[in-house]
Amino acid sequence: MELRRQLGLYTGILVIIADMIGTGIFMTTGNILGMTQNALIVLFLWVVGGIVALCGALSYSELATMWPDVGGEYLYLKKIFGNLPAFLTGWISLLVGFTAPVATSSMLLVQYLNSFLCNINATSITAYTNNIFWQKTFAALIIIAFSLTHIAGVRRGTNIQNALTILKIGIVAAFIIAGFYVVDSTGIERLYASYGSITVQSVPYMGLSLLIIMFAYTGWNGATYIAGEIVNPEKNLPKIMFWGVTITTVLYLLLNVVFVISTDASAIMGKDEIGAIAANALFGPAVSNFFSITIAIILLSSVSAQMMLGPRVYYAMAKNRMIFHSLAKVNERLGTPVYAILLQMILAIIYVYSGSAMTLVIYMGFALNVFPVLAVIGLMVTRKKHPEIKRPYTTPLYPLVPLVYIILSVIMMIAALMCWTVTSAFAIGVLLFGIPVYYLWQRSVGIKD
Repeated sequence: MELRRQLGLYTGILVIIADMIGTGIFMTTGNILGMTQNALIVLFLWVVGGIVALCGALSYSELATMWPDVGGEYLYLKKIFGNLPAFLTGWISLLVGFTAPVATSSMLLVQYLNSFLCNINATSITAYTNNIFWQKTFAALIIIAFSLTHIAGVRRGTNIQNALTILKIGIVAAFIIAGFYVVDSTGIERLYASYGSITVQSVPYMGLSLLIIMFAYTGWNGATYIAGEIVNPEKNLPKIMFWGVTITTVLYLLLNVVFVISTDASAIMGKDEIGAIAANALFGPAVSNFFSITIAIILLSSVSAQMMLGPRVYYAMAKNRMIFHSLAKVNERLGTPVYAILLQMILAIIYVYSGSAMTLVIYMGFALNVFPVLAVIGLMVTRKKHPEIKRPYTTPLYPLVPLVYIILSVIMMIAALMCWTVTSAFAIGVLLFGIPVYYLWQRSVGIKD
């Protein structure tokens, strides 16, 4: 049984927004301001990040309408370059791309909830939530709950997903509107303030800053993983990709303006908790105490989206015998890839209890950027080698749009190699280790290139 097309335009847009907006936007800008020493440059880099994400989304839209099936870049790399790169992107997706973020988001969710409970002196509950074992257990229960939700049916899962995402958008919009309402006139001057000079040595850190910002934009390609379940994909997928990324980018820019004008730069430079600092400066400690619970709510839809999207990659791999074939089974009554969802659930829970998820995300960030770049390069390869393929949608301003994405992404990866050499080298090593794993798997199941 195959997955059915039953997801519409608005669900696709909300999936992208849910996948993109997480803790990154609330934890990034303070560090970027510390690295660049200039508020305008920070805002400019967030604009550039949005452009990179949109260029990637427009390029993927062409690929997704050429091959409107589930799997995202796994599918595109298999069609264009063959089994090995497809296997490697699936390998990274399973080990890190979806599973580790589910674990980290669920743990962060519990920690933010615990922070809120501590703020309101709920001692009868915090006796448990302060304990690391119980935090991990609560995180595991959240993962199990969303896994069962998405197993129970595509419609049921997406209805809950959509409701959580609309709530997430409402929280972000309320923060922006309230922030602009209460900020004083001196805050405007902070938008163009500079706190240090820019030198040649600063250039690699500009690229690194953009790479850190792009972590917050991760998820711009979310709808391509469920393309095989989108109704009328030739028309809906390009709209989903464009509006999902554009809405998120606008929200990000407005949030960053609020962050920058909320308080003096010395209070936020180099700080992870910029969202909480801004909330305290704008609304006072009484209101900012509730900031933790809003982040926890925001993370709910992120965990849900990851539990929905990741298993579609393993399902696509299993259909091609690139992973255990049982993962390709779709429950006839529920219409969901039950075993693929259960696999991700089990791995995420293992990461939660082992405490290794955040380490994996940090160390594997470099590898997660490789395959989208390769997929966009593949788009340009197919344009040249296979002009006869039907393209219901073509990337606008071609070849400028894919080239912008490729060039800026490569610059970011070079900056990562220069500034995060050890973590980047580790990511490359894990990626290369996937090659012998592929050939061993190929031999065991008899896959031919």
